[in-house]
Amino acid sequence: MSPWQQIIQEIQLAWPHNRWRETGVVVGCSGGADSVTLVRAMAELRSRQDATHPQPARGFLVVAHYNHELRGEESGEDAAFTERLANELGLPFSLGRPDSSGRPDSSGRPGKIHQDHRTEKEFSNPSRANKSDEASLRDARMRFLVDVAHSHGARYIALAHSGDDNAETVLHHLMRGTGPAGLSGIGHPLPIEGDLVLVRPMIESRRETIRHALREKGYSWQEDRSNLDSRYRRNWIRNVLLPLIESEYPNSVRAIMRAIESQRNWRDTIDSSASIWLDKHRVEGEATRFHQDDKTSSAIIISALQTVWKQQHWPRQAMNQTHWQTVANMIRGSVKETQTLPGDVEVVADPPLVTIHQRATRGKPKQADPSQP
Repeated sequence: MSPWQQIIQEIQLAWPHNRWRETGVVVGCSGGADSVTLVRAMAELRSRQDATHPQPARGFLVVAHYNHELRGEESGEDAAFTERLANELGLPFSLGRPDSSGRPDSSGRPGKIHQDHRTEKEFSNPSRANKSDEASLRDARMRFLVDVAHSHGARYIALAHSGDDNAETVLHHLMRGTGPAGLSGIGHPLPIEGDLVLVRPMIESRRETIRHALREKGYSWQEDRSNLDSRYRRNWIRNVLLPLIESEYPNSVRAIMRAIESQRNWRDTIDSSASIWLDKHRVEGEATRFHQDDKTSSAIIISALQTVWKQQHWPRQAMNQTHWQTVANMIRGSVKETQTLPGDVEVVADPPLVTIHQRATRGKPKQADPSQP
């Protein structure tokens, strides 16, 4: 099987095209190899007609590119390349960039998003350098993709994370002190903002195979030189740590991918039990007050708490396993002191109840954080 056909098959297995060919999909495209492959592969799959799908697809694809404007002319070249790709395939194109201030608006969201069907002027804004941390960049991209999906009436947002990205994510979580849930990776579909769903159709594909597939077809892509900057933690994992591991364990990424699948199966079981626990132990009519429980395992309580954090749109990225375990122990009754957690979330034990609230934003409307799994 050729590399391109292998990629097509892996996408089909991860996300069969009969699930999305009749609806709208926004495809995030940076211009890099992975996202170019996803755009081209989905365009090819959408155009297929066979005995099962004899009629042309009624759904649509939108290519969406967010220009952070952090790399001068290179950023503009990436945007122009992605627009040309969309035009070549006859697909709508949306371009986003921060506003001139680069500051969040009053809701706490990233700066105003500009969408256009034309390439924005290329320029570098050094004043935005301090906004270039990984979390802020990801949040801005996700906000843009969600806005594009809403404006086009799309059902899905598709991102081109690969199996290598998943392995890097798990290693990152592991070194941050994650619990078992953090080891389940990023592969599963993720509901965000209403009926929107985030999918990663290439999560079983290897980065090396993706590049072989593009070369086989003669398709070009853009290389982002900032990916070589190992000052970013994820880049350090990609460029330094994983090659070192693979030099001793050549099949380590595949092994991590298999472990992720096992962890995901475990997570599904725990999440089901956690949903039942929430129904039973939440104080009626109060989303963040709970009856104490010293019988249920911490794993189930922690999964329930993570659901609560997501529902309340509280920051989860700074929460590590020690934080989650502390709150679980408060619910189990073994920790009695009031705790203040990342995001100014306060947990107060007043037996037989435990109350959790975010002090800084009580009484204020909360905004969704679609970047958090």
